[in-house]
Amino acid sequence: MNYRADTVVPPGRALGIWAFVLAFVFPVLGLIFGIIAVNQSRRANVSNKLAIAGIIISVLVILAAVITTVAVAAAGGFPPK
Repeated sequence: MNYRADTVVPPGRALGIWAFVLAFVFPVLGLIFGIIAVNQSRRANVSNKLAIAGIIISVLVILAAVITTVAVAAAGGFPPK
């Protein structure tokens, strides 16, 4: 097999993928990984759209969770069984 030795993965690419995936499951981790990935990519002058998408989705999921929590608490919480 012939492997290319000059193939370089842009910095932050793997973290950008992780940020996007974690944004749906663990949004706080997705936000952290996304910020780190964007910073690494910016230092290398490379765009990282998956990391930006991970940041946006993480923020939206966190906001939805906060709004839902406040709405449930304002409505009196869950009724006792």
